[in-house]
Amino acid sequence: MRLIGQIHVSLKGSIVQRDPTLWEKLKRGFGARLDLDTDRMRVELEATAVVDQVRRALVQLGIGNALSLVIDDTVIFQDTDGKPDDLPDLVLALSEHSAVFGRGFTELKFAAEHEEAGLHLVIEARARTEHAEDEPAGIVSVGGRLSDLEPRAGESAEDYRRRVEPLAKDPALFETARLQFESFVGRLEGALKASMPEARVEQRHAEARVVHAPSGDGAAAGPQPASPAHPGYDPFMVYYPPSPLSMMLDVMLISSFMHMLSPPHVLFVSPAGMPLGTAQEAAANPDLLNDADRGGDDGAGDAGDGPDDGDPWGDDGGGLDDGGGDLGDFGDLGD
Repeated sequence: MRLIGQIHVSLKGSIVQRDPTLWEKLKRGFGARLDLDTDRMRVELEATAVVDQVRRALVQLGIGNALSLVIDDTVIFQDTDGKPDDLPDLVLALSEHSAVFGRGFTELKFAAEHEEAGLHLVIEARARTEHAEDEPAGIVSVGGRLSDLEPRAGESAEDYRRRVEPLAKDPALFETARLQFESFVGRLEGALKASMPEARVEQRHAEARVVHAPSGDGAAAGPQPASPAHPGYDPFMVYYPPSPLSMMLDVMLISSFMHMLSPPHVLFVSPAGMPLGTAQEAAANPDLLNDADRGGDDGAGDAGDGPDDGDPWGDDGGGLDDGGGDLGDFGDLGD
C-alpha cells in the first residue's frame, strides 16, 4: 500500500515577458505599446533561504534524516551511507556552495526521510524560480509505506508472503496507517505555513493507494513518473526503487480487501495513478476492476512519461532518475 500526499506552496511573483519580434520592435519605435506578457511567472528565490525554511519545518516535526539536495543538476548532498540525523551535514554542504547558488537557481530538490508510528516516510520538496502562472512555485510530496509490509533484507518471496498474508487481512492496520499518514501531512502543512509566512501553503491530498496492474502485466514495477505534477508520482519510489515483492503485496491486498465486509478507506489506482475506485466500491462491485482491465489505456499516458503539455515539473522528458542521473544511486538505501 502506498501512502501519497502533496502540498503546494505558492508565492507572489512577476509575469515573465517574452522578447519582441523584429516587427514589434519597429512598431515600438513608432510609439506603439506592446503586450509582451506570457503565461509564466518568475519568483525571486534563494537556495539557502528555501532550504532553511523547509529545514525549519522538518525540524519542528522531529525530522533530521536528510536524503539529498540537488540544485540545477548539481548534487550538493547525498546520503549514500544511510547516516542518521545528518540534516546539519546537508546545511554545511550547501554553505560550501553558497557562492554559486546563493543568488538564485532554476530548480531545487530537497529530500528527507522519517519513521514514526510504524510508517516509513519520504518527504521531497521541489522549488522552481519560473513556473506556469496557474501552478505553484513549490511542491512538497510525501510518500510512505507501512514498515511491517516492507520486504526485509534477504527475505524470499515465500517467506515474505507467509509473513505479510496475516497482516493483509487486518483492516484496522490499514485504516490506522491511513489516519496516521493524514495526520502527518496535516502537521507538515502547518509547519510549512509557520516557516513560510509569506507563502500560500495548501494541502492537495493525503490518501492510501493500492496499484491494480491490469492482468498482472507488471506495469506497476515499470518506470515511474518523475514529475511531481503527474497523478502517479510517488517520491518514495524515487529514492527507494520498488522491489518485485511490492507487486505481490498489491495483489494480496486487492484480493483481501475485495473479500472484507468493511474494507479500509483505500483507493485503487492504475499504474499511471488514475483512480479506479475505492476498496469499498470494488468490494461492492467486483466488476469494477475487470472493467478497468478491459478498458486498456486509461488516458493517463505511459507511467514512465511526464505530462506532454509543457509541464514545468517534468525532468528532461519525464523519465525517472535511474541512478545515473543527478540523484545518484539510492538503490542500497533499503539494505
